[in-house]
Amino acid sequence: MLNRRSILAGAGGVAAAGTLGARAGAQARPSSIVVMTWGGQWGDVIRDNLDAGFEKRTGVKVVQDRSSTPVERITKLKIGLSDQKIDCVQLHDGLVPLAIKQGVLEKLDRNSPRFGNVRGMIPSFWNDYWVPHIYSVLGICWNTKLVKNPPTSYADLWKPEFRGRIVLPEVSHSIGTYIIPVGALAAGKGPKDEAAGFEMLKKMTDQRPIWVKDTDSIMNALRTEEAMVGLLYKSQSWTVKGWNPAIDWAYPKEGGIPYVSGTGIAKGTKNLALAEEYLDVSMDPDVQPAFMKAYNYPGTHQGMLSRLTPELQARAEFTKEQLDRLAVLDHDFMSDKRGEWTQRWNRVVAGG
Repeated sequence: MLNRRSILAGAGGVAAAGTLGARAGAQARPSSIVVMTWGGQWGDVIRDNLDAGFEKRTGVKVVQDRSSTPVERITKLKIGLSDQKIDCVQLHDGLVPLAIKQGVLEKLDRNSPRFGNVRGMIPSFWNDYWVPHIYSVLGICWNTKLVKNPPTSYADLWKPEFRGRIVLPEVSHSIGTYIIPVGALAAGKGPKDEAAGFEMLKKMTDQRPIWVKDTDSIMNALRTEEAMVGLLYKSQSWTVKGWNPAIDWAYPKEGGIPYVSGTGIAKGTKNLALAEEYLDVSMDPDVQPAFMKAYNYPGTHQGMLSRLTPELQARAEFTKEQLDRLAVLDHDFMSDKRGEWTQRWNRVVAGG
């Protein structure tokens, strides 16, 4: 869970435990590994920085698989368990519990000699099955030229003046199911109140939002002013602002929802040692600033901030008050509900 202590922690590393598996050291060195990731500009940043850093470190090429949505990546890993063709998979925190329950991620060896950078992680970010390397907060992005009364809460997305000009992630998006806890929060309830969340989803269909499948489409809708407001991470709002200076971002009164993205090792990979190397490069404090420069995502390595310019350091920081009011979601609960919520979302939106 993100909080002020976890974000600002400046000392300590990941505790070492366990021993290096025999399988990791017994593998022949391949010419390439396969990593499932997002496409578009994000995939390009991964390719030009993380992948390039891995190739420089190991001499092994990275082949990106951009063909699947995050949920589909988990399904693809499950199908491939008997003869795994994938080595690493990139997911955000909301889908990691599902991947763990589906048994498609290798448990990480904290004591791996290949995890030198990983052990520099802000300690509270550690997860036994996944290495998170960037984070941000989900809030409201809006156009200062088109919006007379600036939004200050998730509830403002339901204002009539935004009808037809709201951009939201559809259910297949990494955070597509977040509209349920967002709706519950907007209704003054807790984020696990699915009854309130779905009631607000029904009301949202009356708003005729622009539903999109990926974050690039959210950003482009705000960039072109097809949308006046939308859900977006603070990090990427800076990117859109660079395209359209009329864009601003609001931390919601109900509390910003933290977002964390990272990489896991595919269960059954034939290249475990190299997969560990890939995760470690994702934690390199000299590689992580690339995600800050491209998308304003702070890295999870304790030494990352010192590699940033003062301007980027300011973009990476959140106030104490904002960190104290994070609306942290129960991802295990949401993972169990994902199938049901997806079906209900489709019925509500199709009916709307």
